[in-house]
Amino acid sequence: MTPGWVHDGSNVVLVEIKSGNNIEQRHVEQVRRCDRVDIRTAEEALDAAQVRERTTYEGEVRAVETAIVYHDLDEAYVQQASDASDTFQSRLEELTAHAVVLTQDYGGFLRVLAGEFDEAGTVQSLLRDGVELVENPPDQIMLTENMEHEILATAVADIWGEQALDHDDGVRVTRTEARDHFAPRHNVPLDRLDLVFQFLTEFGACERVDDHTYEFGREHAGRVLAVESRLTSETVEEYLLGSDQTSFDDYC
Repeated sequence: MTPGWVHDGSNVVLVEIKSGNNIEQRHVEQVRRCDRVDIRTAEEALDAAQVRERTTYEGEVRAVETAIVYHDLDEAYVQQASDASDTFQSRLEELTAHAVVLTQDYGGFLRVLAGEFDEAGTVQSLLRDGVELVENPPDQIMLTENMEHEILATAVADIWGEQALDHDDGVRVTRTEARDHFAPRHNVPLDRLDLVFQFLTEFGACERVDDHTYEFGREHAGRVLAVESRLTSETVEEYLLGSDQTSFDDYC
């Protein structure tokens, strides 16, 4: 995994981010490599990323630190795991020899769990009381103007195909309802949706109820899941023109 960069104007922190709470040996190796990054290398990387043009960074790095963030690691888990496993305790000690261990919780705080920054005093003081994090935003899909048929087909399948899993009788959607779901309206011409729904129907991701109404049901779930992978290999138009369809297994 490539680490992220955080800087406060003169100090740089290389950050590895993990989703769970299990400290793996490869995590130790990752932070060990990060800990070998020197000031010159950090300055070259920041220059290459044109950070000076967009931030308060003035071109000189005073210190390079390393941190690793675990989403589900906290004090209680550390105590429990350390008591139960010498391996966990050993790996935690190896981590803190090369990095500061942080924990985060969406809607909660990003804070130091173990270790201290050697030089990045501003970052250390900032994290002492924790940095409040926002909750995960709701899932939203915004389509830009003149989007491709493939993007639109994938979005329609994801939205109404997923909804259908919660309804015994499936869900129905008209092309107008589909257009109005995406904003602004002029971004999704109805004739473009006609072609998209023709593809989804022939592919088996939904059924046509009448001229402009379509139904997604649980029985379509497999095809719904296969839409995106199918459209990475050919366009909607190519599929509709070439309808010598092979087996479903070819696309799952």
